[in-house]
Amino acid sequence: MSADPLTIDVAVCTYRRPERVVGLLPRLLAQLQELPGADARVVVVDNDAAGSARARILADGGLCADGPVHVVVESTPGLAAARNRALSEAVERDLLVFIDDDELPGDGWLTSLVETYRQTGAAGVTGPVESVFERRPDPWVAAAPVFRRTRRPTGTPVRSAATNNLLLDMAAVRRLGLEFDQRFAFTGGEDTFFTRALTAHSGTLAWCDEAVVTEAVPPERATREWVLTRARRNAETWAWVRLLDTSGWRRVARRLEYTARGAVLWLVGSARALAFRGGDGDRQAQRAQHEYRAAGGRGILRAALRGPATAPYARTR
Repeated sequence: MSADPLTIDVAVCTYRRPERVVGLLPRLLAQLQELPGADARVVVVDNDAAGSARARILADGGLCADGPVHVVVESTPGLAAARNRALSEAVERDLLVFIDDDELPGDGWLTSLVETYRQTGAAGVTGPVESVFERRPDPWVAAAPVFRRTRRPTGTPVRSAATNNLLLDMAAVRRLGLEFDQRFAFTGGEDTFFTRALTAHSGTLAWCDEAVVTEAVPPERATREWVLTRARRNAETWAWVRLLDTSGWRRVARRLEYTARGAVLWLVGSARALAFRGGDGDRQAQRAQHEYRAAGGRGILRAALRGPATAPYARTR
């Protein structure tokens, strides 16, 4: 790593949620101020061909006047295209940091990511995402694993990460010629596939437990239906990414393994959930855990047999 001042892009990929971006930008600009000497800017990648976020940001002249904000429109639809545009905008930068448009950075978030990068020399750094419910959920929803993410000591190596809280060493990305895979454009999982390739060929992805972002959970996501759909989709993506990581007889063997694993998780989780029907909040929490695993089992089984079926980011217009 160079001792020279770092050049940093903080990228926000967005699609038709301009109000979220407008609320996020001042928080990100404040984070840049905590890195004296760094050449840092915020890059907004508007994945709406009509440029709804760009128009909203430019209409609010204060957002761009208060600090370095660069807004581009990426008309090719899908997560992979938007994230690849962020990569291309940062092609000559030292670091690229991703955060989602429905998240807010905690105090010292960006500084913590950069410090962990400097201390570890990792090819990337990731951190925790904490869910904040806009309305108090019932015990079943609150206990669902999708809202209770794992925490680790800072410096712990991890194999892959999502782009909702991720710093990338652009020198490593350029050296490997990495891009986000268009096969995941509407299914999600492009970030997992990307970071697995990064760590497979360029060293460590490090955890930074101090670099916290909070994710807003609106009422429409705080439901059993949404949670179970998300569990199935996450599991589909988890299995599909790992199947695409292999070829030949290894893929066949892994497909058989995942078929068995998915079936067991589905059957055992469903059976155990039956034992916790009714009762108080603790029983509801236990039931949520088992139903979540059962839904995940269905997702793994579906991916092993036929590939991913869920495309939550598909465009209808």
